[in-house]
Amino acid sequence: MFTVEYNGINSFLVGASKLLLDFGIERKVRNQKCMELPEPIMIKITNPLSRWITIPERKWDLFIPYAELLWLLMGRNDLEFIKYYVNRMEAFSDDKVYLRGGYGPRLRYFNGNNVDYKVPINSGNDILYMETDQIRYVVECFSKDKNTRQAIITLSDPSKDFFDKSHKFKDTEDRPCTQTLHFIRSVETGKLNLIVNMRSNDIIWGASAVNIFNFSFMQECIAQIIGLEVGVYFHIVDNLHYYNRHERMIRKLSEVENVIDDFYSYEKKFRTLEDLDSQVDNLFSFEKNIRSGKTKDLVDFNEDFFNDWVKVLYLKSTKTRVDFVNPILSELSERYLNKRQYE
Repeated sequence: MFTVEYNGINSFLVGASKLLLDFGIERKVRNQKCMELPEPIMIKITNPLSRWITIPERKWDLFIPYAELLWLLMGRNDLEFIKYYVNRMEAFSDDKVYLRGGYGPRLRYFNGNNVDYKVPINSGNDILYMETDQIRYVVECFSKDKNTRQAIITLSDPSKDFFDKSHKFKDTEDRPCTQTLHFIRSVETGKLNLIVNMRSNDIIWGASAVNIFNFSFMQECIAQIIGLEVGVYFHIVDNLHYYNRHERMIRKLSEVENVIDDFYSYEKKFRTLEDLDSQVDNLFSFEKNIRSGKTKDLVDFNEDFFNDWVKVLYLKSTKTRVDFVNPILSELSERYLNKRQYE
């Protein structure tokens, strides 16, 4: 088993690329060649607030993680929203309408029956089986016991993922890669740690594109709600890999020297899950209006944490320069705008 430690996402990306080049073994999966580590890997990121990739060689898309995070926290798995930001998502959809294994409903509406989630439901007054909000469960666990070891979110759903209604092996393009998220208070520091377990992870399209960003963002939000500081992030992957289409990028990343793990810590005002959900609802409404052209004006969310988030979505739809509080976002947005000038 590989066990590695990095300060932030940039050093993770460079270090893990080197590991894959040094120890990766070729395998053919889904008619594609990929290089994968021969054993599981446990990645420790000591500063999860270092989640913005600033290494130019990665060509990181700033908009995808913010959009996907909003999609997840809204509990959705429809393509209508997310395909605006990630065109290739359709390739993993069985019906080209919903992402069957999408994490949103599993986070907010977990029910355990064998009917695939379809959120939002578009047929009249149909009601979703809204049984378990797993984020709320995590918050409630800590409200009962700050040292709880029970605050676990499960994203694998055997009733939906394994067999169809006829009890035949399910033929699907999308089974969740992430299995569990375990939020736990460190016995050493008293801070909130997060342990993520993944059965499989593409370092380019998964881990560095959205996974570490989104899950560490959730870690920060839950830490704020339960009154703890953000601790350490653990990313445990049974199979870390990259596909041959990314070979050149992986080699470039492995050669990066003097890696800087920039980070930013926001002063946050929200105190409860209800506060967070209210702001997320407002973000979603704004995104819909700005993308459809119903408005061209920014909205003040009265909190830098959310104002920077909404500015990222605004930048995507309007291609208009905005002022971020987070200097890392300022740098990345300038790169994006400068690149567009030469396209």
